[in-house]
Amino acid sequence: MDNRSKKLLLTLIVVFLMLVMWQRFFAPGSSQVPTWVVLSGLGIVFSGYMWWQTSRKEQQEDQHWIEQEGRVFIRRMEEEREKKRVSS
Repeated sequence: MDNRSKKLLLTLIVVFLMLVMWQRFFAPGSSQVPTWVVLSGLGIVFSGYMWWQTSRKEQQEDQHWIEQEGRVFIRRMEEEREKKRVSS
C-alpha cells in the first residue's frame, strides 16, 4: 500500500467516524439517515476508489510489458539487420 492509499483510507475512516458521530448526537430526531445507508454509500465510494486504483496499476503493468516486448522486438530486428549486413 503506497502512501497515497494510506492517506485516503485514513481520510475515509475519519469521515465515517464523523458521520457516525453526527448521526448519533447532532442530527434532528426524525430526519436521521439510517446507518446502513451511510455504510452503503461509503462502501460504494471505497469500491469506486479501489476500482480506479486497480485499473491504473493494471495500465502501468501493461505499459511496462509492452515496453519490454518492444525492446525484444527491436533487438531481434537489429540482430537480423546485422546478419544481413555481415552476409552481404
